[in-house]
Amino acid sequence: IIDHHKLVGGLETKGPIDITVRPLACTATIMHDLMGEHAAHMPDNIKGLMLSCILSDTLEFRSPTTTDTDKDLALALAGQLNLSVSDYATEMFAAKSDVSAFSDAELLRMDSKEFTVDGTKFRVSVLETTAPAIVLDRKASIMDSMTAVATEDGVDQVLLFVVDILNEEATLLVPNDTVKSVAEKSFGVAVSGDNVVLPGIMSRKKQIIPSLKV
Repeated sequence: IIDHHKLVGGLETKGPIDITVRPLACTATIMHDLMGEHAAHMPDNIKGLMLSCILSDTLEFRSPTTTDTDKDLALALAGQLNLSVSDYATEMFAAKSDVSAFSDAELLRMDSKEFTVDGTKFRVSVLETTAPAIVLDRKASIMDSMTAVATEDGVDQVLLFVVDILNEEATLLVPNDTVKSVAEKSFGVAVSGDNVVLPGIMSRKKQIIPSLKV
């Protein structure tokens, strides 16, 4: 196991295994370090994939999960590939922001994890984009789909955070009074409509999940 998340759920194996868990923004950064001197022999396409992973996980170094180790490696890889980090990240995020081919249910499950908070089961979904209007224009149908997704997945509520990468904020869709209460208790905001903007919220792992209250 190579990962960068905290361990939960009572992990158990039949025998000893190798586990490397480090507090870095991207697992690719950990893998690069584990490769040691062999990393210098990576072909360019693998370097490009590794760079893409780091820029995606750190939102081009905007996420609070970003460490100097992640950033230094990304800049080094970009230099080896003769790429502009800014230009490449812009192209990558633009491609990621085109979600027109996905159904509402697929969007809700695309980047999503289940968490239980004080007995309430949540599917916490995040969509990171440089064009939040593309998603928010579909908010009515997306919210209509939340009930079916929650039922099918065996959770109580679906939370969707649309992360605006460029403006460094998230918009939480508010389909019902339960989610309204969660938003107000968790983030100290007043909710008056079917969505609420949360300035500075970029990371599910470091900001959203630790804040959730019911």
